Amino acid sequence: MDKQSGKARPLSEMGAGAHFDCSVLGGRAFRIDPELVDVAGYGRDVSGSLTYLRGTLALVRAHNDGEDRLLPVHVDGDGHCLVHAVSRALVGRELFWHPLRCHLKRHLEEHLAKYKELLKDFVDEEEWPAIIAECDPDFLPPEGELLGLRNIHVFSLANVLRRPIILLDSLAGMQSPGDYAALFLPSLCAPDQCRGGPTNRRNPPLCLSWSSSGRNHYIPLVGVRMGDKLPRLPRSLLPKAWGVPQSLVDSYMDFDTSGCCVVGGDYQLSEGYLLRLTAAMDDVFQRKYGVHPTLVADVHHCVYKRTGVVGIHPLLVVRATQKAVAERRLYRCLTCNTVCEHHVSPEWFRPGGLLYAQLQSNVGTLLPDKLYNFRQHGVTCWYSREKDELVPVIAKNTLEHCTCCKSTQVRHLRGDGTLELRNGDRTRTPSNSKYCSCGFKHYWDGKEYDTMPQQITVSLEWNSKVVKDTVFWFQHESDTSLNSNVYTVASEVVNKHFPGVFGSERLLQQVVDQILEQTRLPEDSMEEDRSEADGSDGEVGKQQRCRQPGPRAPSDTAASKFIIKGYKVGGSAG
Repeated sequence: MDKQSGKARPLSEMGAGAHFDCSVLGGRAFRIDPELVDVAGYGRDVSGSLTYLRGTLALVRAHNDGEDRLLPVHVDGDGHCLVHAVSRALVGRELFWHPLRCHLKRHLEEHLAKYKELLKDFVDEEEWPAIIAECDPDFLPPEGELLGLRNIHVFSLANVLRRPIILLDSLAGMQSPGDYAALFLPSLCAPDQCRGGPTNRRNPPLCLSWSSSGRNHYIPLVGVRMGDKLPRLPRSLLPKAWGVPQSLVDSYMDFDTSGCCVVGGDYQLSEGYLLRLTAAMDDVFQRKYGVHPTLVADVHHCVYKRTGVVGIHPLLVVRATQKAVAERRLYRCLTCNTVCEHHVSPEWFRPGGLLYAQLQSNVGTLLPDKLYNFRQHGVTCWYSREKDELVPVIAKNTLEHCTCCKSTQVRHLRGDGTLELRNGDRTRTPSNSKYCSCGFKHYWDGKEYDTMPQQITVSLEWNSKVVKDTVFWFQHESDTSLNSNVYTVASEVVNKHFPGVFGSERLLQQVVDQILEQTRLPEDSMEEDRSEADGSDGEVGKQQRCRQPGPRAPSDTAASKFIIKGYKVGGSAG
């Protein structure tokens, strides 16, 4: 990312080489804010690791003044969990999983002779092609083979990042003769190359762990932000160094007087920079594929992962998202925020298919000039005599219910992730208005309002012609510029029904008087507002509900506002 423009640019244009060098992240570490620990899919891992690692975490806690300073956090289990875990330990997001895999593969190819010599007693010659192939971001294991990133790759990542990586396990796993737990030192790099940060200190180790006894899912253990208190691990809890002599530990790690090392450290990428970086990456992705990456991620989570489909190639999800958007089959539920796909199988429209057979059974002969509506499936189609099949009318196909919560509040998704909202729909923007207790703003004609509009019926009479119309009136908005202007609203109604009429000022005044009369606050409401302002009744606002107020009954009491004759350009009334 170009720091000045905030836009993504090729690395070669910025003099940084053809590939991203992940070692620039070597001194970085993520610490999670305590208030985000319980955020699902971001904070504390809920895959069972807290139970599996109970004994190990208890020992860690004992060396951190009884505080939970080191926390297992969530990473996706999609075949990339090792690089996801490392990326989260570095910057808090899975953002760098792809560069880590690419750099890992290049690193092994460039230094293969060193690895072969170092690990000749542990890795057979014929294994190396598979080890390198497994690093590729697009790697798919052969059918029936369980291949994936393993200890050799963790060791290589330690050398890529030029910092130690600690892999923990349950207490039983730590004490077993297998290498389930290990300390991976960047021993292929000189110790003075493994320094960074503002003080050029030794890069503190990252910490990973297995999430269960199956040992098929890596998770990161990251620090919890507690002022200047950093998580520590005692030397006694460190596993043995993997693949290299134990004597090298002190060459790459610092220990305090109590024999503890700091995990991660406090040299963190700022959240502001990460937000700008992800925005730049999102922009490049959308320009390349025509769909927003967050929409692709939601499709993967809601359409594939939720239905049990795992390990699907990312490009396949991108293409499926593109196709569903083009065919207007993607929706988002306003109630539970789930992304839903309106699934329509091509086989349904052919002879013998579900819809074809159903229609043939009901009507007999199919006519080519008629639309057929299948409400149960949300499909409208016409019959093509040339192809002898039904052709769906994309513009008329609809999803009636959310596939998750069954709510009817589902709206079409655009490729950029925005919704085709209808007037009155609740958005996800928070609102603190006392006049609506739902806690969110509402969409209306392209804008977001704190409240729903009041519907006002007005009557216009001119030269024996009487017209009635309904106008929508907004007031009590936190952004006062969104409050309706009585003269603007009245002018729009007059110009709609009597455009260019000479002497329309009287018509304008008719509408103004009616609007002001119907929006006048009754005395009891004014008393409630005064009471709430005094703090005597804090529940008035909470009792409100999302609704469109109907027209008020006419009152014999005169309007409580002075009216200046003529057309007013500025100002607002409410």
